[in-house]
Amino acid sequence: VSYDRLDRLGSIQWPCNDAAPEGTPTMHVDGFVRGKGRFLITQYVPTDEKVTYAVAKKGGIETLTFEAIRNDDVGLVRRIPQKMAMAARRTLYEFAFDLLINNVTFDGDSVAVFHTDHANTTTTALSSTTWKAARLAMLKQTEKNSGKRMGLMPQHLIVPPDLEETAVNLFRKTTENDPQFIHDTKVMIHIITHTTDTNNWFVAAGIDQAEQIELGFLDGNENPEIMVADNPTEGSVFSADKTRFKIRHIYGGDVVEFRGLYGGIVA
Repeated sequence: VSYDRLDRLGSIQWPCNDAAPEGTPTMHVDGFVRGKGRFLITQYVPTDEKVTYAVAKKGGIETLTFEAIRNDDVGLVRRIPQKMAMAARRTLYEFAFDLLINNVTFDGDSVAVFHTDHANTTTTALSSTTWKAARLAMLKQTEKNSGKRMGLMPQHLIVPPDLEETAVNLFRKTTENDPQFIHDTKVMIHIITHTTDTNNWFVAAGIDQAEQIELGFLDGNENPEIMVADNPTEGSVFSADKTRFKIRHIYGGDVVEFRGLYGGIVA
């Protein structure tokens, strides 16, 4: 195995030797060469990369007058809790993806998540060439302390709406239906609908391979709380004939590992 061969093929399935210079697509045929497997105990060594974040409260209040409730002929009032819950989910969605969009600082080394020091970024637009470069860079990421390659595989391509067509067409076969290396890549495309940037793109490995973004919810409450102040003898209902709906969602999060992420921060 050589770096030149890895660059050319993208990945090589072990074993790779004189009998199989480009790797072995199927490792075992008709049986295992050494029983059902050999398990060895290895010691876990924690790294000194630490990431901390604090939870924050998000939400809002909707006020309705007595007249609005009485004159509601199309059930709009009854749909307010549903609309508030949808808004809360959208806020959470934007919070998580903004960690990528804003290229936040990684607490482990005080460097931006997507940085040349992390070997996980490019300033070039999305194309088949840059996708393959991102894939190779992720495969070559090394574990903290041990320096061993992690062999991460990209599973998610995250793009703004303007790049959706480009992203989809990357993995389509030519009119001759001639499959190329990139067409064998299994990837899920995600569209970041709220971003105003039209060029930046991101790649993520599977969460089963490496941690990436961590979200923490106060007391484990992943769903927002919706409360209604409608007691006729208290508060705004009593003083002004107004019913108040309140939604509250308390959470925080941060990027806890950069190695499973790759960013095209296009100049």
